[in-house]
Amino acid sequence: MQSLLFDFYSALFLPRHRYADDHSAVRARATLLLAIFTAAGCFALLVALASTDQRTTFVNSLLAGALAGMLILLAIVGLVHSGQLRPAMSVMFAFLLAFAVSVLFVSGPSASAVLLLTLPLIYASLVWDWRRALAVMVTVVTILIVYAILQWQGVLGPLGPTPLAQGPLLGSTLLSAMLLIIVGVLAAVYSNEFQRVLFSSARVMTQLRATAEIAEIAATANSPNALLQRAVDYIRDRFGFYYVQIFLVDNDKRYASLVAGTGEIGEMLMERGHRLAVGPQSAIGRALLTGEPNAITTGELGMDVFAGHRVNELLRDTRSELVLPLVIGDQVIGALDVQSTRMGTFTADVVENLRILAIQVGVAINQTRQLEDLKVELSDTRRMFLETEINLRETQRLNQRLTGKAWEDYLKARSDQTIGYTLSDNRLQRDSSWTAGLDEAAGKRRPVIRSSEGERLVLSVPIELRGRSIGAIEVEMGGAVRQAETLDVLQSVAQRLALSIDNARLFEQAQELAQRELEVNTISGNLQGINDIDSLARATIHELSRALGAAQASIRLGTAPSGDNGAAPPDPADSANGRN
Repeated sequence: MQSLLFDFYSALFLPRHRYADDHSAVRARATLLLAIFTAAGCFALLVALASTDQRTTFVNSLLAGALAGMLILLAIVGLVHSGQLRPAMSVMFAFLLAFAVSVLFVSGPSASAVLLLTLPLIYASLVWDWRRALAVMVTVVTILIVYAILQWQGVLGPLGPTPLAQGPLLGSTLLSAMLLIIVGVLAAVYSNEFQRVLFSSARVMTQLRATAEIAEIAATANSPNALLQRAVDYIRDRFGFYYVQIFLVDNDKRYASLVAGTGEIGEMLMERGHRLAVGPQSAIGRALLTGEPNAITTGELGMDVFAGHRVNELLRDTRSELVLPLVIGDQVIGALDVQSTRMGTFTADVVENLRILAIQVGVAINQTRQLEDLKVELSDTRRMFLETEINLRETQRLNQRLTGKAWEDYLKARSDQTIGYTLSDNRLQRDSSWTAGLDEAAGKRRPVIRSSEGERLVLSVPIELRGRSIGAIEVEMGGAVRQAETLDVLQSVAQRLALSIDNARLFEQAQELAQRELEVNTISGNLQGINDIDSLARATIHELSRALGAAQASIRLGTAPSGDNGAAPPDPADSANGRN
């Protein structure tokens, strides 16, 4: 039901033409609504008069008037739908005023006539400003007074009723005039408030639209310079200004450099590296110094009304200028400078709109700077990540080499090239041979699955330690086997076995180091009680031979003699004592 009512309302009372501003749209809807209702009233009157049997001159005049009025109102509806709002409003006002005056001249200052005279007042308050509403009130009251004077003097003749006595006519006219004045004043006040609210709403919508567009520019700009250039171009085109530019303060807070300007003048100034000092020497410098907006008006000679400020030589057509600081938190980061070729351009509403835009531009600059900083940090983080990844790979390769070297040394120390065992028919025996599966699994570091005779399954998995293969495990399964589960079990066992084997190797090496340290301590303890050099030398030879199981040991003290033989003949006694 609500949807049907809305469709009916849209079909009748919403103009087909899309008006540019909200004020025009409101006036179009008001004109269309009043025209349709008035046309419906004329149609009802036409039907009622057509159905009556009386065909007097008065009735025929009413029929012609109702038909003409309906045609005029339908023409007004067509004008509104076609976008001709100004002619439609003029015709509508003239029709209402003529209709009310006609009723007044026919019926006199009656309640119905006075009520109809309020229609032009109310309509004027809806579509015009308060000044025109007051002018309409004066016109309507004047018409009423003129009518009363003419009727009192008997000038109207047969158009009006029988002339009233002077007292009742004067009282009725004064009462009607006071009523119309009250309605007119209220209509003017309403028109003023309505216009103010409408303009305030339009200003808020303009600010919101501009804010959204600046935010969209900030979101799509790929660099701070692109953002600022698009922002100044948008402000110039959106508000129709002569020139717009943005300055940003340097790190020392001493100068502000031009970073964006509109048109060829902006390009020329940026190519020159245009900058201004932060201080009272210029309007932009004062705004940067104080953090407050600065509006100035120039004269015909291009001189500012403030102390000696001169307009840029490239901007001779400037007649008014507004400088708005770009503030982030409590810091002034730059200034938005807007210039116009007309004096008095920057009214309070315009300044407020531009101030909101300046805030949005400042926020967009700050966000873009933060985004640039994040990009730099991300680049540094990516570089550090790559360096860490490279170092990690180098560390892994080093661990692999060290692990392989450690196992080679361990096996050489055990005099075993391969440590292996084979379980077959419940018999465990040492076996250093490599099957094809073991060799492939250890060499390629991947599981190997083969089938043997009798439909038996042979699974081989590598034993890996820190990315280095140190061996392999192979099992032969018979019957129905869950291959995936068995392979997972073997790989898990191989991983844990690698860690356990490495721990056992480290434990053995630690024990060997402890045993060596114990032997050294024992030898040192046995030598501590000997004070004779010869005895110390002989005792050292004996202890080393015993601890190391050496077949022969020698010790020399002194300087080796030079000569062809390279050594002096040994002392028989020392040689005998130095052998096991």
